[in-house]
Amino acid sequence: AEHKNHACCKDPCKLLDAWDPGNNEHNYAALLTSLATEKFGSDHFKAVIDTGRNGAQNRKDCHNFCNIRRAGAGRASTTETANNTILDAYFWLKTPGESDGCTKQLPNGTKCARYDAVCGSEDSLGNEGDEPNAPEAGEWYDYQVKMLAEYADLDGLGS
Repeated sequence: AEHKNHACCKDPCKLLDAWDPGNNEHNYAALLTSLATEKFGSDHFKAVIDTGRNGAQNRKDCHNFCNIRRAGAGRASTTETANNTILDAYFWLKTPGESDGCTKQLPNGTKCARYDAVCGSEDSLGNEGDEPNAPEAGEWYDYQVKMLAEYADLDGLGS
């Protein structure tokens, strides 16, 4: 309780209420490295946290992941981490601006053959009237990259 407002204890999805120790990236990395050490008898395991889209978390439902509206690029890639005993780096693994998946209709007006209902969530870009449709997963989504820049938190301090 004394650390509940510390960065290591952020719990945006209220996972601690479900007794889930992986309530955020840092605690999940600690859990993974601890389990790997226990399983394999070595303490050389470390994790990398993908910060390409975690600068601003504005999801209404934590299960939604596809082209999240008002998401921001997170901390710029660096080896300076909050805990170098478990973390090697913060790194943009998922390229900012690369679509997670398409809306029902592609930007060219054709039907998306690989549409996933999660990409139609209330949190996903391309589903409100003034937003352009999202392209197929992996394709460049200019509207999204501009939003990631607008809501970016490149120093990781939430400023």
